[in-house]
Amino acid sequence: MGLRFRRTFQIFPGVKVNVSKSGLSTSFGVPGATVNIGNRGVYSTVGVPGTGLSYRKKFGQMPSVQRDEATDIEKSKKFQSKQTSDAPKIYVPQPGMREIGSASVELLSSENLLDLRDMIVAARQQQVEVKSDIRDTENVLGERRAALKKRKNSIFKMFLKRRIAELEEEIPQIEIELDELSQWSDATHIDLSFDTTEAAKKAYATLVRSFTVMRSSDKIWDLTADRETDRFRERTAAQRTIDRHRVELKLDRDELIRFEGTALRFGNVNGEDILIYPGVACVPRADGVFALIDLRELQLKFSFVSFHEVEQVPSDAKVTGETWAKANKDGSPDLRFRDNYSIPICQYGLLLFETEKGLSEEYMVSNANAAEAFANSFLNYKNSLLS
Repeated sequence: MGLRFRRTFQIFPGVKVNVSKSGLSTSFGVPGATVNIGNRGVYSTVGVPGTGLSYRKKFGQMPSVQRDEATDIEKSKKFQSKQTSDAPKIYVPQPGMREIGSASVELLSSENLLDLRDMIVAARQQQVEVKSDIRDTENVLGERRAALKKRKNSIFKMFLKRRIAELEEEIPQIEIELDELSQWSDATHIDLSFDTTEAAKKAYATLVRSFTVMRSSDKIWDLTADRETDRFRERTAAQRTIDRHRVELKLDRDELIRFEGTALRFGNVNGEDILIYPGVACVPRADGVFALIDLRELQLKFSFVSFHEVEQVPSDAKVTGETWAKANKDGSPDLRFRDNYSIPICQYGLLLFETEKGLSEEYMVSNANAAEAFANSFLNYKNSLLS
């Protein structure tokens, strides 16, 4: 007989994300039957494909601020124990510095995307279970094939006809089950289709291009902590002292969230990376918990910043002046210090991601113009979603 693997798996169909003035909503289902989740409630639509006939039923209002955050956190944590992931990121700011970072991932999701987030969590959990069953089935299949070969090659095979017949009957059944599991594994993902206007699609394409230019900047830093300087005691013209770490920006894909295009990934030293999709931002944690944020709730602020560069000046940075390691309030060198030396002042681009729910991540880019172009492209894309 074949194996009795789990038969509680679901097929995860395509998911359509609709962006309109009334809000961002999602729908998922199979042809002729869908479930739509949006600001106005949960609906079931059943129809006959090709006929244009359908029946729509409302299940009730979507919970808003009354939704139990503790329940959402618990749902996400059900999956954590089954994950094998990289060690969590650990960052401790220097004494006296304020860490620049976001609230817990469980708290960051937009209200209208909680159900989509839970669906992706379920898909990830199912994928782990399916892969576990595939490994178990492959092991059993290997054992049965080895046992059959051993018995067929045995000098006592005349006395093993019954067991050989059982194995010859069992192995094809296991192979069928392994093929079925492989099909389940391939089906366990979320296909996202973003239903937006042509203007929004073009604006997102421009956003990707500007991101591609920005990611090629000589240096990109994640700002992880800061403090105000004591300009009199430290004899410096700088107003802010920061802790910064080099990071990468990537064009990325997720094996479970599939769509026609690539996500824009911002690396994060002291927290979770930010992945920007059309209409949605994803903040995944190493243990499998993640947040989904309606992109229109994500604020991106840009500014030029003058930075006293004590390290090597990036090749694409603009040097706007110089200061001194020990400076007077007016910027002139403090002559009391014999080994005083000059420091170049570079113009960098500063990007600040924020949401009302607690996302707060800050990046500094050596190519300030590229960072400004990306920020403008992001704003234009957001505006196109509202038009």
